[in-house]
Amino acid sequence: MQSKNFELEILNLNHASLQVAYYSTNKEHLEVWEPERSPNKFYTLKFQQNEIKGLLDFIKEGKSMHFIMLNKSKSQMIGACNYTKIKDNKCWLGYSISKKIEGKNLMYEALLLTNSYMDTNLGVKEIRAGILPENDRSIRLIKRLKFEYISEKDELEINDEMRTYSIYIQKLIRKSDIFIKK
Repeated sequence: MQSKNFELEILNLNHASLQVAYYSTNKEHLEVWEPERSPNKFYTLKFQQNEIKGLLDFIKEGKSMHFIMLNKSKSQMIGACNYTKIKDNKCWLGYSISKKIEGKNLMYEALLLTNSYMDTNLGVKEIRAGILPENDRSIRLIKRLKFEYISEKDELEINDEMRTYSIYIQKLIRKSDIFIKK
């Protein structure tokens, strides 16, 4: 999938070095929203290769789908969109974007493309997103995509601290090529 601003690909082993560079460059930017990462493991090529191998198994089994956003020359990873726990036409969404391109509507565009892919190719009709209440930028993005707040959820470990997150949901109905909320 491509847009005029970036390339969007399904994750594969060729992306391992791009992931190392992405996560290393964006460590401080992303660590406030993600689980604690072992610096001696997570930010290595070997770890990312093994991680991708495991994710490819989940993709093959239909349990998840992982996309990466690349710059137009495909030399740099600029973001990720992950759909996990796929079951009964439902899934969970997670995403991240590089600090240097945050706020340019690229994640909005990527999620329009990947949500459409999930519906068209995997039959997903309900997407949930868990977002920390203080993540205003992500909440605005999700609301712009017509997700609705449904509740607070159990706690999740974020950067070595237990945090409560809010759940947003999007129910998809296909009407031509436009998604509307149910």
